[in-house]
Amino acid sequence: MRNQTIRSIAVKALLILLTLHAFPVTSGAKVRFGVTGGFQLTDMTFSHDDLDKNNRMGWFAGPTVKFTLPIVGLGIDVAALYDQRDLKVDDTVFKQKSIVVQGDARFGVGLGELLGIFFKLGPRFSFNVGDDFVHWLTTEAEYKQWSLQETMLSINMGAGITFAKHFEADLRYNVPISKTSDFTWNELGDELWDQTWHHAKSRTNAWSVSVTYFF
Repeated sequence: MRNQTIRSIAVKALLILLTLHAFPVTSGAKVRFGVTGGFQLTDMTFSHDDLDKNNRMGWFAGPTVKFTLPIVGLGIDVAALYDQRDLKVDDTVFKQKSIVVQGDARFGVGLGELLGIFFKLGPRFSFNVGDDFVHWLTTEAEYKQWSLQETMLSINMGAGITFAKHFEADLRYNVPISKTSDFTWNELGDELWDQTWHHAKSRTNAWSVSVTYFF
C-alpha cells in the first residue's frame, strides 16, 4: 500500500511539473536549473480553543527550475521539494513528511548587474509521504487521534533578492486553501464510561526563508 501511494505521488508530481513546464518552453523562455533549501516556522490554528499548540520549525530542500519569459521582468519558477516539519499538540510531537511541487509566477526588477528584487505568487501542492494517522493515550487514559490530509493545496506569496548572478534568497508566507488535519480526543469524567468526545479541524500556515543556487 505504501509503495502504491509513493508511485501515485510521483505520477502526480510529474504531471504537475509537465503542465507548468509546457508554457514557458514553447514561449522561447530562458531556462536555469538550481537547488534550493531553507527553514520554515509553522503556525497551527484549530477550530477548538482548548488545544495547546505552539509554533514549530521545519526544513525543505530540492531541485528548482527558473524560466525567464521574453517579457521584461516576468518569469516562472517550478520546484520539487522534500518538506519535513514538526507538529505539536499538548505534549506530543511528531514529524510531517511531504513531497511538495510548487509553481510561482514572478516579477523582478534589476538594481544593477549583480543585484535585483522580485515578488512571487503561486500554488503549492503537498503530498504526504509520512504517517497520516497518529494516536496515543495520555497519562489520564484519555485517547487522542490526529489524521493528516494525504494531499493539500496552498498558496505561496513572498519576495526576495537576487545577487552575484547565481544566488537568490526569499521570504514567503504559505496559506492553506483547506484544512490540514483532523484532531479527535476524549475527556473522561468521574467514571471511565463517562466520556465526552471532541473534534477539531486544523490549518497550518507557515513562514519560510530559503536560499537558491542556480548553475
